[in-house]
Amino acid sequence: MPARPTPVSRRLVLTGGIGGAALALTACDAIDDVLGGDSDPGVSGALTPTAPPADADSTLVEDVLAAISSTGALATATAAAVPGLARLGSRLARIHGAHASELGGTVDAEAPTVAPDRAAARAALLAAESDLQDTLVGAARRAHSGALAQVLASMAAALAQQQAVLG
Repeated sequence: MPARPTPVSRRLVLTGGIGGAALALTACDAIDDVLGGDSDPGVSGALTPTAPPADADSTLVEDVLAAISSTGALATATAAAVPGLARLGSRLARIHGAHASELGGTVDAEAPTVAPDRAAARAALLAAESDLQDTLVGAARRAHSGALAQVLASMAAALAQQQAVLG
């Protein structure tokens, strides 16, 4: 008959389990120190990710801001140059200012030259507004972020509403 193994007490098992867990946690901290953990962000380790590159949406926003800025500058210049279009130009300029602000920018493009003829100036302004609306719709389609797509689509809808009111 084989020899019977020596019984192990519960205290010994419990003490061994706690000691093993403490050893494992200490080893994890030591490995974290070697590889560069979150506690020291100034040191780059093998597992620390690099900063993400600029995403496509930020480039898209820059392009949209440029289009809004140039159309807003045209609206402001039209309001100043043609007295009969002052109200229309000012209203559109305010809309473009609000849209640029929503995207984190301002309307700061150089003011273009506006024809003094009311019909020609109005036609040029409405054509620019229509082009901007198309730009916003296209940008909403290309946006990776759903929230950005909604904002751009809302801006396009605001311009479509103004064009519908203007006839």
